[in-house]
Amino acid sequence: MVLLLYVKTVREIVINTFKYLLVFALCIVTSGCVSTYKPPMAPTKVVTDTTFGRYLEDLEPELILITMTRERHALLTEMQAVPMNGTLPPLYKNFIDEMNAKYGLKRVANWPLPAINIYCVIFEVQDADKRDVIVAALEQEPGVETAQIVQSFDVLAAEYNDPYLALQHGLHSLKAISSHQWTRGEGVSIAVIDTGMDNAHPDLGFSSEATKNFVDNDEAAFRSDTHGTAVGGVIAANADNETGIVGIAPDASLLALKACWYTGTEPSDARCNSLTLAKAINYSIQQKVDIINLSLSGPPDPVLERLVLKALEQDIVVVGAIPAHEETAFPVSIEGTIAVAMPGQQKNKISAPGRRVISTQPNKQYDFFDGSSFSTAHISGLVALLRSLSPALTPSKLLALLELTADAKTGEVNACKAVEIVRRLNNDELVDDVCL
Repeated sequence: MVLLLYVKTVREIVINTFKYLLVFALCIVTSGCVSTYKPPMAPTKVVTDTTFGRYLEDLEPELILITMTRERHALLTEMQAVPMNGTLPPLYKNFIDEMNAKYGLKRVANWPLPAINIYCVIFEVQDADKRDVIVAALEQEPGVETAQIVQSFDVLAAEYNDPYLALQHGLHSLKAISSHQWTRGEGVSIAVIDTGMDNAHPDLGFSSEATKNFVDNDEAAFRSDTHGTAVGGVIAANADNETGIVGIAPDASLLALKACWYTGTEPSDARCNSLTLAKAINYSIQQKVDIINLSLSGPPDPVLERLVLKALEQDIVVVGAIPAHEETAFPVSIEGTIAVAMPGQQKNKISAPGRRVISTQPNKQYDFFDGSSFSTAHISGLVALLRSLSPALTPSKLLALLELTADAKTGEVNACKAVEIVRRLNNDELVDDVCL
């Protein structure tokens, strides 16, 4: 009897296995099941980007960026490497040759953006005057998901024993110090996508968690960059170290990601482009940061918008600077970002101090800075305080909270009030109303 049951059980297993294999075989034959397969992304560092390290040459007007899905890329490459010099997979080579023959395009870079599951190919156009026409034609090419120009973006430029604390009017006007008894940003990571940063500065050494350069390999220039160093100082300069200033969120961690470079001698003479910013935002998403600080502005950009929306979808807060005369700009025109202005710059907007802001400068120095870049940095620091108290706060809830605590006339937010509201939401025991 036991033997009969055993034979019956084995027979059923064989029959069921055959059924599953038959269904699987049919699935492969039909297109409906195949369309759900997503080949894995190739390694991020697959080629030598010939635009890397050459951004001072003003390459942007001669470049075109196209994207393709990873399925299309896998089909063309057969999952093989696509070096800038050397043998290319046959189908991929045919594609590149066709782009050159039809439009006079030379491939100068290709790399993936895993955060949004696409591959980018960068072409140099021989006739820059025909660039817009070529972009329009490329959008109709089979296998080309999107095509766009490469664009440029500009940076917008007591309780502690820190000697310059009295000069920090932004820290005091936001009432950030009052909130430090409950939160100083511990456990929150902030990607500062900007120029480089002097992470050896005595007021930034503790806060600087990591650095990455998407512009070139010049480490000395990275550490001597002023704008990123100043933005980082406003956000998270070390506190109570008998040195310099105090950051809005001194216990937060900074990821200094260089995507901008200098075109002149002033802190405001810094530029980024679609390529460097895309890589930096993609990296930030992959690192699962809590906040992305974009103290810069430029035209709306399709690929960058997709990346920012992906960041917001993953509950990464994106804080951006409002330019003085244009609101339809990246990144603040993207719904869900926290757009920050200087007081008096835009009515009914979130604002924070941006004039005569003292902050860190390379080589252990300090200086005063102006611009909505630094207004943005103040708000990124404030968001870090709130996220540290309540990590579950989404970008939309944080935006609503900032708007709730902002002055009706000036738009300037109150860190102490915002922190106290979060403490109430957390059901913390409040002895008295310190700020409300």
